[in-house]
Amino acid sequence: MIAEGNIASGVLNAEACGPSREASERVILARLARIAALQVPGVLATDRGPAGLCFTASGGERVEGVTCVATPSGGYDVSLCLVCQLVALHALGGQVSVALRRAASVAGITVDAVQVHVVDIKDR
Repeated sequence: MIAEGNIASGVLNAEACGPSREASERVILARLARIAALQVPGVLATDRGPAGLCFTASGGERVEGVTCVATPSGGYDVSLCLVCQLVALHALGGQVSVALRRAASVAGITVDAVQVHVVDIKDR
């Protein structure tokens, strides 16, 4: 799980996630989701998914392995495609969800749903 200090110290704030301050909220959330997931022990990488469609793009920027879709309530549904080590995958999914929701909350972004898809398992 992500240490509380990482979020409090600003590691997961929106401005630290990339160079563009003009990025859409959706891309900022995708960056946050990717960073949060990669900090969970057992997560090795994000992946475009089996069909190559797991990404978020806007304004010429593309975040691989995360799909953020706006919902009618004003929040977002987030799907992550991950490459993981052989760990308890259900627990890992819960940790990723908690880490993502915490990071989004710090950034002031509402997340309605989180889906974690393990697309590959590697013995790293």
